[in-house]
Amino acid sequence: MIKIAICDDDVKLSGKLETLLNSECLARGIRPEIDVFYDGSPLARNIIKGDRYSLIFLDIEMKELDGITTARMIRTIDKDSLIIYVSNYESYLKELFEVEPFRFLSKPIDEKIFKKYFSQALTRIDKAEGYFQYTYNRKVKKTSIGNIVYFESKNRVITIHLNDGSNDIFYGKLNDIQKELESSGHYFFRIHQSYLVNYKYVSHMNYTSMTLNYDNNEFCLKISENRQKNVRRKIIEMMGDGNYTK
Repeated sequence: MIKIAICDDDVKLSGKLETLLNSECLARGIRPEIDVFYDGSPLARNIIKGDRYSLIFLDIEMKELDGITTARMIRTIDKDSLIIYVSNYESYLKELFEVEPFRFLSKPIDEKIFKKYFSQALTRIDKAEGYFQYTYNRKVKKTSIGNIVYFESKNRVITIHLNDGSNDIFYGKLNDIQKELESSGHYFFRIHQSYLVNYKYVSHMNYTSMTLNYDNNEFCLKISENRQKNVRRKIIEMMGDGNYTK
């Protein structure tokens, strides 16, 4: 079963999304549980009460509680659900970095694009519980990839920083780790020769730095000058727009 939320004040569009989701799930042999909301407030209240959704389709512009504010409330409690914004997003890109949107689905909905993004979301959800394995002092260890905030490299010693504030070390190369994680279903960005960052923990970013937030701490990591353009392009591509050329 997959639990999905639709939050959009356009009743007709919400109905279409629900129909498309039921159809896709039926074709894939998946049993969906779909909750529909017509404003951000009831969705946020449900999540505060303990409901969890693997996937949320969220409109940005709603009359009472808008999608950006709703997403911020959701992320204080649930950092793992995938959010697909159902809206044009160009004017909101800076604000949306902090809530880790998975994709953007423009209105009116293109069914082909919808199916593509839904398939990608299912792949991400299936891989969310993957593990990263490493060896130190002849001991094999593993940790949930979702708990890794970032890797830091210095003289072939890799420090793995975890979301509970702890860390561990092992010997290796960031290039090899980066390649290994490409198929993990998590987004890691090489922002510096010494840093490989899990986008899940990025709360803010600008052209020169990323701000990470975990374990009630917030701090910045520098994006090296030679990687700035590539990092920004990859983030735009991740959000579903392959036409970014700046």
